[in-house]
Amino acid sequence: MIVRNFTDNDVEEASKISHLVWGNLYEKESCELQKLIYDFTLEYYYLNNTFSFALDENGLKGLVFASLKTDKNGSVENFKTKIQNLSDNDRIIALNLFDYVENTGREVKNAMGDDDLMMGLFISTQKGGGRMLLSKLIETAKERDIKNIYLWTDTTCDFDYYQKNKFTLVKEIECNVNNKNINTLIFKKEI
Repeated sequence: MIVRNFTDNDVEEASKISHLVWGNLYEKESCELQKLIYDFTLEYYYLNNTFSFALDENGLKGLVFASLKTDKNGSVENFKTKIQNLSDNDRIIALNLFDYVENTGREVKNAMGDDDLMMGLFISTQKGGGRMLLSKLIETAKERDIKNIYLWTDTTCDFDYYQKNKFTLVKEIECNVNNKNINTLIFKKEI
């Protein structure tokens, strides 16, 4: 397995991996909404190529995206255009998810300093791959004098992973997303 920088050529395969990993979260939603969620999540968090890595072994097996708090792209505008093609119900669900992601990201950015990173997306389908991706991200962060890595996750994910890897819980927020109560957790790792 090698860890390399993520590229635009990886996006389609990364969307398939995200669908594989998160498929059960949105299995009741239309195929159009599922595709929008997976594609938008990738585009939204793929902000800084320096801190975005792919795990590769005869195909993509994982990825990690991190960015500075000032990094931006055109994903929000693309999302607003794409939701116009959804049914009314799907559009409401998509907008609720979008608001959740935006508000939670704002909470993380408020906690961050200018020399910190936000890890926005972290997926691995290969045993041990997550550790390799995280190690590469930390190594690159150290080389660039990054002080901390922040992230948010929620209780639908394997959030214990972060505590096992010496992230500390900074804040817990109770949220309601599309009529589901979940707790959102903000973690920090000192570099």
